[in-house]
Amino acid sequence: MTSAPSRYDLLLKGGNLLDPAQGIDGQRDVAFQGGKVAAVAERIDPEHAVNVVDVSGKLVTPGLIDLHGHFYHGGTGSAVHADQACLSAGTTTGLDAGSSGFLNYSAMRDYVFPAHRTRLLALLHIGAVGLAANRVLGGGLHDMRVIDADETSDAIKANPGFLFGVKVRMHYDAVARWNAHEAMSKAREAADKSGTRLMVHVSGTPIPLPDVLEFLGPGDISTHAFNGHPEHMLDRNNKVRPEVRAAADRGVIMDVGHAGIHCDMGVVKAAMEQGLPPDTISTDIHIAPPGRTVYLMNDLLSKFHGMGMSLRDVVTAGTSRPAEVLGLQDSIGSLAPGMEGDAAVFEMREGRFVWHDMAGHNVEGKVRLDTFLTVRAGAVAWREGRMTDMGEC
Repeated sequence: MTSAPSRYDLLLKGGNLLDPAQGIDGQRDVAFQGGKVAAVAERIDPEHAVNVVDVSGKLVTPGLIDLHGHFYHGGTGSAVHADQACLSAGTTTGLDAGSSGFLNYSAMRDYVFPAHRTRLLALLHIGAVGLAANRVLGGGLHDMRVIDADETSDAIKANPGFLFGVKVRMHYDAVARWNAHEAMSKAREAADKSGTRLMVHVSGTPIPLPDVLEFLGPGDISTHAFNGHPEHMLDRNNKVRPEVRAAADRGVIMDVGHAGIHCDMGVVKAAMEQGLPPDTISTDIHIAPPGRTVYLMNDLLSKFHGMGMSLRDVVTAGTSRPAEVLGLQDSIGSLAPGMEGDAAVFEMREGRFVWHDMAGHNVEGKVRLDTFLTVRAGAVAWREGRMTDMGEC
């Protein structure tokens, strides 16, 4: 008598699946085959799987999506190794936020990103070389000759599925006040010509925040939206500024872009109390200078849960919502059958946990999402403190 042939490469057995895109919050088995999600059911026979992982009592979510990170490892002085920073946090997709420009993105595309297991996508900096000289010059737009909207647009149009839009840094170290409006205009032009989205770093803007937001429309991204630097989203009475509310109402994405220094939990708390929570939670992960605390995705979801967001809402902000922002909701951000086989499994660690920001605020929580397992393309990519088949760069 012969045994039945295996149908699945991997089966996650007995976990609690939280998949906001499908409206699922309950015990489900999840099976993978050929790099995709093959089945989701209350019970799947383990005899049908080659590999079975018991995840009973653990939280299973779609693989997390970090909408703002810096992953051009070796290409800039501050970019991280994506597999180390992402897979250990349950993150399976990372969007590089402008580390490269039209003159130097090809090495990122052809050599750096393919050396990683994490799915890596990118926004192209409006400056020709991105952040390559950031450590010595403090920013990328001191000389406006580095901007070419046509070249930037052409590069994006030539790389569908890899380049997803334009990034511009509105920061006083990156662009002079007298050039800031022109830089915004050129970035807007490049995004429009390429038919994509625009992400703007709004923390520390040298021009009024309302001036910046005027350039942003539905689907564009205000990253570091909850910063506490001058020209942030609150007025002198700690109320959300009407221009910020209007931008959110017209579909501008309010993204965290934490970075330690670009997210003030006092601002977050005030905005949330006024009905403006983050649309997307992202890390702005980078090699930080001494004294700066930069969190990975699992800690940020835990932190915002500690701030009062429901577990469902923080998982949404780290999975299905960023997938929608990128226009990839049919392939990532959910564990529906046929989707990419990317999943995260977390231990719901209970205790007293404290997270910090650079404004001196602390957030206390009773639950921390500790990564137990990360599945990428239907196979285990990280498990209990160790990586499998990590890329080299």
